[in-house]
Amino acid sequence: MEDGMRAKVLALAVLLAASAGAAEANETFKDWWTTCDNTRDCAAFGFSELSDEVMGYLKVTRAAAADAQPAAKIAIYADDGPWTLSVDGRFIAAVNAKGEDGAAASADLTPGQSAALVAAAARGTWLEVASAGRPVGRISLAGSAAALRWMDDRQKRAGTVTAILAKGPGKTVPPPPEAPLVRAAPAVAQSDLPKTPPPSVLTATRDCEDHARDLDVDPVVGRLSPQLTLWAPLCSHGAYNLIYRLLVVDARGARLAPIRYPGQAKDESDLMNIEYDAATQTLSNFDKGRGLGDCGATTEWVWDGARFTPKGQNLMGECRGVPPDDWPSSYRTR
Repeated sequence: MEDGMRAKVLALAVLLAASAGAAEANETFKDWWTTCDNTRDCAAFGFSELSDEVMGYLKVTRAAAADAQPAAKIAIYADDGPWTLSVDGRFIAAVNAKGEDGAAASADLTPGQSAALVAAAARGTWLEVASAGRPVGRISLAGSAAALRWMDDRQKRAGTVTAILAKGPGKTVPPPPEAPLVRAAPAVAQSDLPKTPPPSVLTATRDCEDHARDLDVDPVVGRLSPQLTLWAPLCSHGAYNLIYRLLVVDARGARLAPIRYPGQAKDESDLMNIEYDAATQTLSNFDKGRGLGDCGATTEWVWDGARFTPKGQNLMGECRGVPPDDWPSSYRTR
C-alpha cells in the first residue's frame, strides 16, 4: 500500500475506534497483521513470507465474549479440492476447499480443527497446504505468537484460562463494550432533485482538478431533509480512486458548513469512491489501497438529522490478497 494511503486508512480506523474508547486498533508483527474493533472482536491474518507474493492467507477470528473460541479460515489461490494442513510437517487437519473463478479457494475449519491449528501456528514456522500430496501454498507463521498475544491482551484475556497464549489462573474476562447506538433520520422523498449543482457548490469546488471535470462523472446528490441536500461532485481522481467533495446546501442553495467525520483533515470534506443510499440515509465509501482492491477500508455513515455519524468500518491494513468480503470489522454500531 502506498505510504500516504496506508497512513490515512489506518488513522481513520484508529479515530473511529477511539470514539468508542478503544486505542490502538491494529498492529503488524512480521508476516502477521491483527486488528480489534470497538467491541473487542478481533482478527489476525497470516500471509506468505514475501509481501509482494500473493499466495493466500490464514484468518483467525475471535469474538470478545468470555466463552468465544478462535475460528480459523484458510484461503489459497489454488484449485478446489481436499487439502491437508500441516505445521512444520506435522499433520493438523484435512479440509475441503472451494472457490470461485479468480478468487482464492477457501475452507472454514471446525472448532476442533481451529483450536489445533491456532495452537500449532503459535509455535510453528510454516503452515503448509497440500492437495493429493502436492504443495499448493504455505503461510508464514513468523509473528503469529506476537499477534495472538496482542489479541489476548486487547480482549482482556491475558492472565486468564481463556487466553490463547498469555494464559494464567484468572477465570474472569470483562464483558465487551456495548456498540454505540446509531439511528438514521427518516428518509425523505427524492423526487425532482436538481440536475446541476447550485452556485455555492460550484464556488466550493473551484480548486478541484480540471481533468476530474473532463471525466464527465455525474455528482452524487441526495435530499437529506426537506431543507437540506447533499452534493458530492467529483473533485479529483487517481489510477483507481475517484475523490468526491461532500457539501450540504439548504433549500435556497446556500452552502452550509462542510460535512465533518472522523479522520477528516480540518479543511477537507473529500471522500473516495462514495455511494449514497437515500432510502437508508447511508453514505458509504471504499478507500482503496491499490488497484486490486485487496487493502484499505470500507466505511459507512448514516445521516442522523444533523450530521453523518459513523455506522461501521471494515479494514485491511496489508495488501496481501485479502478480498473485501473477508476484511474484519474495525468499528461497529447497533
